[in-house]
Amino acid sequence: MFYGVIGLAAIAKPQTLLKGFGIEAIGPDSRNEIRGVYGGFPLVVAGLLLFALTRPDVSDGILLALAVSSAGMAFGRIVSALIDRQLGRYPAIFLVLEIAVALMIATNIKGL
Repeated sequence: MFYGVIGLAAIAKPQTLLKGFGIEAIGPDSRNEIRGVYGGFPLVVAGLLLFALTRPDVSDGILLALAVSSAGMAFGRIVSALIDRQLGRYPAIFLVLEIAVALMIATNIKGL
């Protein structure tokens, strides 16, 4: 659900999605980037999670890849916070969400 909401928000309102991070989508290229990376990719991730529910034979691989991807985003935020010696409100919120999502996905991997 987390990925689906982010994806839909990015597609519908790319100009406002990243304002909390101090990033403004002022032109078509920036809106295209937000719709692609923050819109299309999360929507496909949400679709893969739904697909994993219907295909137990491949679900562990899908879930592992998506759990690691979510953890990777959190890891990047932690590295950035250490380098910059600060973590803003919105990055902190997303850090917590990404860790929670990674853990929720990982707990559904049967082979672990």
